[in-house]
Amino acid sequence: MSVDVAAFADIDEVVDRVQQRLAPLVQQQIASGERDERAVAEILLDDVLATVIKEWAGSGRPFLDFEQEQTVRSAVLAEMFGLGRLEALLADDEVENIDIIGSDPVWLSYHDGRVGRAPRIAATDQAVVQWLQRIAARMGRTEHTINDARPLLNMELPGGERLAAAIGVTDRPHISIRRHRLPTAGLEALRQRGMLSTAQLALLRAAVRAEKNIVICGRQKAGKTTLLRALCWEVPPTERFATLETEFELGLHRHRDRFPAVVAFEEREGNTERWENGRPVGGVDLPRLVWQSLRMHTARMVVGEVRGGEIVPMLNALAAGGAGSLSTLHARSAAQAIHRMVLLCLETNAAWTPEFAYEVVANTIDLIVHVDLVHEPGRLDRQIAEIVAVEPGEYGRPARTFLFAPAEGRRSVPTGNLPTDIEDYERGGFDRSWLTSSGDGWLTDRSPR
Repeated sequence: MSVDVAAFADIDEVVDRVQQRLAPLVQQQIASGERDERAVAEILLDDVLATVIKEWAGSGRPFLDFEQEQTVRSAVLAEMFGLGRLEALLADDEVENIDIIGSDPVWLSYHDGRVGRAPRIAATDQAVVQWLQRIAARMGRTEHTINDARPLLNMELPGGERLAAAIGVTDRPHISIRRHRLPTAGLEALRQRGMLSTAQLALLRAAVRAEKNIVICGRQKAGKTTLLRALCWEVPPTERFATLETEFELGLHRHRDRFPAVVAFEEREGNTERWENGRPVGGVDLPRLVWQSLRMHTARMVVGEVRGGEIVPMLNALAAGGAGSLSTLHARSAAQAIHRMVLLCLETNAAWTPEFAYEVVANTIDLIVHVDLVHEPGRLDRQIAEIVAVEPGEYGRPARTFLFAPAEGRRSVPTGNLPTDIEDYERGGFDRSWLTSSGDGWLTDRSPR
């Protein structure tokens, strides 16, 4: 996508001029008793815009046409009360990731693997920082801060998108936004998109019903959160369970008609003050939320991403009788996922030995699902590459039974193996012939129950 930077810079200047005139007038009206700030701005905007355009033309610039006026009007309101120029990018359903480097044209990644450019969101790097600070203070569920003392920002935008930003510790302001294009997609919708086979759907559906503890692994952008969310849609509507995330991404609490009893936890950053133990005042981290969820009568826990200290209380809870846990983890294979969980345990608790950590993993995790990115000409597919059953093996180490593995053509097919707890899956409605028949589990007339 080509960008006419000069033309866009002119629009930037007009928008800035209008906003600078409009903002103090709005504040005067608010101070005099008006309560609806946006309504006041909309009333005053036409007169301010007319004045700025007259001055603009008087300085030798051309008058704005009707379309340009409408663009300025929308941009001013978006800058003052919304997400600014980002709103147009978020409105494109094909866009999956948005990456911003200062005031440069924006990088866009599309769901099919294409990469494009879009106009910048602000005229200068400093304007980007100011925009980011306003977003942090006003657009999150709770107030966030980003400045020289707090150079990192992670938050959820009003539409459920995940924003991560850094200033000061990077060469220029850097912002990355991840859009969730399939917020209500269940397993059947993902099957139709080719992410999993009918046989895999049947197994995973039965695993959730049987309250198996499932870890989804893969690299970035592989679709781990999408699959995790789809598995949650298999949880019975009446079940009370907890979701635990550093920033809300799953969004199940936005669908109370389907998840009326979900308890959605989000990590909260503290302020610059510290308690005697060094913890930030007001901060609540994920390990503490895991413990809190256990006290709130939740049947299972869903951890958006296991990346640190939360793994020890989570595994402890599962070892003490918890069941049905669902989580994601960055790893390139099911085997690597096991090693990464052990490593996180050892980093979190110095009292644990590697042998003990492997034993805990072997006794608490039932299934590991590895999701892979498949690059094809002109497209980018996400597919389940492995489904591995885990159980205690020799010397307590995790023993792996591959239920699905890649075959020729890279599609994952049944291996013919059965998990030792196959009866649990059958009580969840699974037919073991999905794993033992000669078919590949993809092209079939049968439907999973």
